[in-house]
Amino acid sequence: MKKVFFTTILPALAVSLALLALSCAGQPSAATSVLDLLSLDEAIEAAAAGIEGRVAGGSEIAVYKITASHDAIGNYLAENLNDKFSMRGNLVPLARGAALQSVDTEQQFQMSGFVSDTSAVGIGHYLGAKVVITGTFDRYADFSQLRLRAIDVQTSALLYSYSARVNNNDRVLANITASFGNIQAPRITENALDRLNRGKDFYAEGRLDEAIREFDRAIAINANLADGYFYRGNAYYGKQDYDRAIADYTQAIRIDPNYAGTYYNRGLAYHYKEDYDRAIADYTQAIRIDPNDADAYYNRGHVYYGKQDYDRAIADYTQAIRLDPNDASAYNNRGLAYSNKQDYDSAIADYTQAIRLNPNHALAYYNRGLAYHYKEDYDRAIADYTQALRINPNYVSAHYNRGLAYDIKEDYDRAIADYTQAIRIDPNYADAYRNRGSAYREKGDYDRAIADFTQLIRINPNDAALYNSRGWTYALKGDYDQAIVDANASLRIRPNDAYTLHTRGYAYLGKRDYDRAIADFEAALRIDPNLAEARQNLERARRERGR
Repeated sequence: MKKVFFTTILPALAVSLALLALSCAGQPSAATSVLDLLSLDEAIEAAAAGIEGRVAGGSEIAVYKITASHDAIGNYLAENLNDKFSMRGNLVPLARGAALQSVDTEQQFQMSGFVSDTSAVGIGHYLGAKVVITGTFDRYADFSQLRLRAIDVQTSALLYSYSARVNNNDRVLANITASFGNIQAPRITENALDRLNRGKDFYAEGRLDEAIREFDRAIAINANLADGYFYRGNAYYGKQDYDRAIADYTQAIRIDPNYAGTYYNRGLAYHYKEDYDRAIADYTQAIRIDPNDADAYYNRGHVYYGKQDYDRAIADYTQAIRLDPNDASAYNNRGLAYSNKQDYDSAIADYTQAIRLNPNHALAYYNRGLAYHYKEDYDRAIADYTQALRINPNYVSAHYNRGLAYDIKEDYDRAIADYTQAIRIDPNYADAYRNRGSAYREKGDYDRAIADFTQLIRINPNDAALYNSRGWTYALKGDYDQAIVDANASLRIRPNDAYTLHTRGYAYLGKRDYDRAIADFEAALRIDPNLAEARQNLERARRERGR
């Protein structure tokens, strides 16, 4: 019985959508005196103090993500805010780095520019934080705007919302942005900014229809407000209305064709629509504008992977790794591409690096197990599947493939135990029933084998191979009449199958109906002259008939 080897692995899709408020030319700008503007450090200090005033002392907090037009800005703000909490000593900031990488890799939170409050709660549970802080930093012609949200993980409540306007000439901000060249920051009106901020808040709260209405109002104030279209596109994207999202991103690009994030987001929408060529074109344009965008390389690599263009996928994952050497998911996915090229040693090296970066990366253990499996190193494969299951006990394909490895090693009891676990998790897992039935048959437990094949036939009554498998089991059990019934059912679906003809011939041989047995064995050999069992049984039938 040929065993089915489950190998479909879909790598997690990185979707960090950076947000930038764009131009609104022709409108009076937001009136803010320089005296009202804070330095970047003053804004962060005030934010830390405000959050401490609303969060119980000693609480564990996680500063997850502050989205900005450039990662360097967002990373500086998040790290600096985290450091402020550490220095002030009233709250307990959780370590960043590997822990947050684990969130993106294992939990596969898909960020779409804003981090929703629901995602923040999930992140907090994963990290063991009581409060999660997220935010945005948008640069305009006259000032930059920092907005933060502190979310209670237990209740999902918004504990504190902070907003400040930062002086664009701030020394620290100027140092961070010096390498970006001349940034053409847009002007924005107070009314438009107010509507945009309301829309962002509704988006964070998961109230996407209300967010869209606020973005509609911002666009009504100025039809050329690129960031209005951009943010509204994000809201449509959150509703999985990818066509409207694409239309809004396209309009934002017409107004401002020089923002990489809009191409990136439109590429992501095309990606989910499985319009891979347009997705590649948009990711490529995003990379042209921002050659240091690791996520664009990563996602373009993912599209190439989906198109089975593994060489280009490897090239893009390699570039993503160069830009972000701590991205475990990029190593994992490059390993998948190598594995599909049957370069299992390179794949194993990448999975191993992913595990070093994230020791709780169940998918990397599983994928490394698959690579060892393909190399027929079943003991190492079993060890990796076992480690994946320690991290995620309900990892159904790890149970299945560990069962398959045990099956190949003829350790049928352990194989059956794993197939049974896979079926418990997924009662419609056809391959697990099939292989468990085969394992029972190898043990001579024909009744249980027949029960599994019968269950499979209920799931898929038009699968000829299932009738043949059950028929062969009946034949081994000595129930030749039922074996013939199943073989006939199989041949009605697939008339010229050599294996099924052999099964029926074997049943006729058991009934000593030698003429029919010989006819079936000869027919099987005409279809497959290399079917050794049919040739051996044909000779046996001729011998027994001639006695």
